[in-house]
Amino acid sequence: MTGSDRSRPRIAIGTRFRLSALGAARNPHLAKKEGIIVGGSRLNSSLRVLFDGRKSPMSLHRDYIEPIPSETE
Repeated sequence: MTGSDRSRPRIAIGTRFRLSALGAARNPHLAKKEGIIVGGSRLNSSLRVLFDGRKSPMSLHRDYIEPIPSETE
């Protein structure tokens, strides 16, 4: 594990997310979409995500997503 991996907060499977500012800048067609984390990726720097309304997941870099706080937090 590198130093930057240790400083990243872990994002649990099942967490709702939206794109971060960096993710929206790099993927403008996905900028307003939300979804759920469905798993890890082969690359440690990516996560498998499923956007609402989509049938299949895709991999996104961890820096491109941010968790959506639940109402209970």
